[in-house]
Amino acid sequence: MRPGSPVQLGVAIFLGYFSIAVAFGVSGRELGFTLPALTAFSVFVFAGASQFLAVQLLAQGVGGVAVIVATLILNARHVVMSLAIRDRIEGDRVPKPVLAFGITDEVFASAATRVGPIRDIDLLTMEVLAYFGWVGGTIAGFVAGRFLPPAIEEAMGIALYAMFVSLIVPGIVRFWRYGIVVAAAGAVNFGMTSLGLSRGPALLVAIVLPAVVFALGPRWSEPT
Repeated sequence: MRPGSPVQLGVAIFLGYFSIAVAFGVSGRELGFTLPALTAFSVFVFAGASQFLAVQLLAQGVGGVAVIVATLILNARHVVMSLAIRDRIEGDRVPKPVLAFGITDEVFASAATRVGPIRDIDLLTMEVLAYFGWVGGTIAGFVAGRFLPPAIEEAMGIALYAMFVSLIVPGIVRFWRYGIVVAAAGAVNFGMTSLGLSRGPALLVAIVLPAVVFALGPRWSEPT
């Protein structure tokens, strides 16, 4: 297995996803979800941070429509990722919709940094390993949750915040203005909930409103 090969990169992603998915499985069980429900969630959604967010919102009684919209907004970046590497994919052995389903932050980063065309089978190899790491970790986490002390099981909930920090901080480090957008979103969410708006609609307003306002502002999307 040569250094930087699709298998080697896929195995690295597998290990990372497995460990995070274990936390998802444990926290999902703690929130009252069944193993079939959590497994189906990972099988059909396969969206890391969005799954953590969704189970938390559902457990709090937020409506399904609001959860779906929030998940779609959070995952909108995957559309840009897919478009960014679409023209570099070489081969016709794997249907493009299948490849699009498997695009995640880490898979995209591994593929986009490769020199030259990306063979469809190479991309699929990384995606399959990442996928089984996530689904397998979800199952393992749920099962392990039966044997973990309650204190450790409850502590797994911190994984949600760790996932969001890992998504937000790198962008803020590169472009400090993004930190203002994040702070504004938090302030809007706090304000909406303080006024009595339920958590689902408040979350959607907090996600969409600051993003639209700052996107319309001159030069806010440009690096400084």
